[in-house]
Amino acid sequence: MKISRLLAACALCLPALLGNPALAGGLDQAKAALAALDAKEYPSAVTQLTEAMDSNELPAEQAYLFLAARGYARAAMGDYNAAIDDYSKAVQLDASYVSAIYNRGNAHFALRHYDQAIDDYSLALETDAKDAKLLNNRGSAWFKKGNLQSAMANFSLAIEASPDDPDLYLNRGKVYEALGEPDKAREDFLQVKKLDPSAKTPLD
Repeated sequence: MKISRLLAACALCLPALLGNPALAGGLDQAKAALAALDAKEYPSAVTQLTEAMDSNELPAEQAYLFLAARGYARAAMGDYNAAIDDYSKAVQLDASYVSAIYNRGNAHFALRHYDQAIDDYSLALETDAKDAKLLNNRGSAWFKKGNLQSAMANFSLAIEASPDDPDLYLNRGKVYEALGEPDKAREDFLQVKKLDPSAKTPLD
């Protein structure tokens, strides 16, 4: 999920608190946190979100959104273990919240926990088997593990789902290179250039 969509989802939770002056503290902190996130002021966002959630004044049924927002901020700060903890708590509250699963996979990937990343991407793909970003990221994790065939399969599926994304061809081309198939790699790299003439490829 893009942060803009996460911010919008969190913001929708807040108007319900406006009519209750007793909840002003939690509301103000949540609003400040979302503003900090939007401004990429991540340490402030983490502090404000933590205080807002600790106040117990936010809607309990929407707690997973604020946990995911704090996870996003922590990941942006490079605190991936803390981000994983927040995403996991969000998923415990709403097992269908695919964005938290996806972002937890990204945090695992950043920590080079490729098996856990693959598990999360696979779990998220159960909701949408043709999500190109999930397939691409799972392919990248397989590539890091040295499983070129699985990487190839994921990148190819991603290309089927999103044939106009040059990054997917670039990634698959690198797999072809690693497999010793330079002609197929070249085809993919040329397709990258066709879709985005400014993109850098091994052909440059």
